[in-house]
Amino acid sequence: MRFSLQDVKKSVRGRDMSVSLHFLRSGELHTEIERLIDYHERLLGQPQRCFSLDDARACIGDYRLAHCLIATLSNWYNWRSRSWGDVIQQMTTPPTLGDISSPIHLRLALYTYVNIHYQGFLDTSTRASALQALAELYSLQVADLEYLLVMDGEDEALLVRSASQPPSPQEVIALYNQWTFEAALFNASNVHFVIDCNAFSRVQQRDDPLANSTVVTGAGMVIKRLCYLAHRLGVYYDLAYDERDFSSGTHAAPDRLHLTLYGPQEVTGVPQQYGIRLARLCRLLLGYAISKEGRTQRGHTLSNAVVEAKATLHFLQRTYNFKMDSSLLQLLPSPVSREQDAPPDATVFDSSIEQSFSAAFVSLASSQGVDGWRLEREPEPLLLASSIFIPDFALTRGQRRIYVEILGFWTPAYRERKIQKLQQLQDRTDLLLAIPVEAKDAFASIAAHFPIVYYNGQLSVTQVLQALHNHYDDFAERLEQIDIPQVRERVLRDGLLPERLCYEVLYCYRRSELSLAAERVVGADVLFTPGIGFYSLAWLEQLKHSFVAWLRTVRAAALSEVMQEARRRWPELSICEDATIEAVLALWPEIQIRRASIFEAMVEIVDEREPETEDVAEVLSAKVAKKVVREKRVVTKKRNVVEQEATQGDLWG
Repeated sequence: MRFSLQDVKKSVRGRDMSVSLHFLRSGELHTEIERLIDYHERLLGQPQRCFSLDDARACIGDYRLAHCLIATLSNWYNWRSRSWGDVIQQMTTPPTLGDISSPIHLRLALYTYVNIHYQGFLDTSTRASALQALAELYSLQVADLEYLLVMDGEDEALLVRSASQPPSPQEVIALYNQWTFEAALFNASNVHFVIDCNAFSRVQQRDDPLANSTVVTGAGMVIKRLCYLAHRLGVYYDLAYDERDFSSGTHAAPDRLHLTLYGPQEVTGVPQQYGIRLARLCRLLLGYAISKEGRTQRGHTLSNAVVEAKATLHFLQRTYNFKMDSSLLQLLPSPVSREQDAPPDATVFDSSIEQSFSAAFVSLASSQGVDGWRLEREPEPLLLASSIFIPDFALTRGQRRIYVEILGFWTPAYRERKIQKLQQLQDRTDLLLAIPVEAKDAFASIAAHFPIVYYNGQLSVTQVLQALHNHYDDFAERLEQIDIPQVRERVLRDGLLPERLCYEVLYCYRRSELSLAAERVVGADVLFTPGIGFYSLAWLEQLKHSFVAWLRTVRAAALSEVMQEARRRWPELSICEDATIEAVLALWPEIQIRRASIFEAMVEIVDEREPETEDVAEVLSAKVAKKVVREKRVVTKKRNVVEQEATQGDLWG
């Protein structure tokens, strides 16, 4: 049970509304916390009604601080309701409860009993006798009945310790400081870090002064590390260079990098899981997520690279600044981070839209349906005037690389930041945007400068591929790259070039492109057939004669057996798929593939089936010659109906 920022002791000073949280230093309130732990130990196994908040707070003295420390101890102590079966088994005389298996069922039985015998109401004088009668009905003591009726309530829950040993006061202090720090970040709109880009190179020179100074670690190492951490923890971030590095007009490497992590108030408006991820990332960046004994050089360098860190907090309708300095780091715990144990290649997506798009792209790529594009997540950043822009995806095909950015609707501040960055990229021709339909008006100012795919709910891979084809089609350029003499020479040498290999040699990615490109290669001795590929006429004739000769020896064979034998006898067919071999057989009129069912197919010689066909024709003609007996129609005679004139009697007679 975590506590909120409103519960934490704090002080506000200065015109900038700088907030200072009350952290506990090592050894502070050691005796008081030990007394609070002893109070919990004495009440182990006791119901919650025996736990007095006033007595627990008195152990600390400060009621607000005591409230937070009691919540911190919930990491080791918690309240647990007893099991119905365990309580029944511990009774000396087993009751006869029948189908009753929970306090809810027992209370329902009590209400039914009172409705039947007491008209639904028990006063003080009749309550004892009614409970006694109901207890005798189930072979229970009255005290046991009263306990079973309320045993699932909060007051009857027992205090248990989840750990094997009670915590030490120092462990409680460390966890209290951690939760206080995270409670602040749960209410943050952003956390701003100023990072020294030269920290890695300085540490490298310090650790190895004799190393070659011409090869040092640059700002890219810092950016890559920061992006990796933020991406793995699923935290939205922004990177920008120090404005002073660009105001001078020089192109020197930047000295400082500004990292902005956006908090729950800025992204979703609620803390919960996103706030926890933000706090974990800040712990990693501040350098206390790895123990001192196991601290790696990379983590140590990254923590030293943090020059300044502050967060913008929001609570009680006001905005506060929370500065995180070196003195704060000494108060925070240093457990081994669970994030360090995660596999480095764990796939974490910023949104479900990106995840579904990536999964759909992989599925479509398995069937060769992505036009030769290769998808890459979180590609290299695009440099802006004073910051960087990291697209969601990059699509690569040959020498062409297109970046894809999926825009969400999030908050107005998010949209404004995206628009400002995209306006700096409007001169680029290699950026494609995906915008939700409901945000079409919000991003209307940049719609004319980029290829755009509008999506509703989920981003369609087919729509993205169509947009790429419309705006980045280079089929004419790829046609000029075809080495026609070399392709013809290869076909004449090998005899057959299967269709899937034709895509590579003709630089094609679509079936429609393949047919157009093949027209440049075909000639009198080289042909192209869809489903087969390129083949030479001499090879095809030689293959037909040898195949027909073999098939005459077996007369007929199953299609699966023909496939195996064809790959064994003719090596050029060994790399072909079943559909390709079947398409080759369909070119020869001497061969027929007869399908008796969808599960069975036979390959036969056509001329050997002609007599059988004639016999079938004779049988059919004989059947037609037979006299056709038709069913006689029964003709019913018409009866002459004499219409009688209707007469009406005298109604007044």
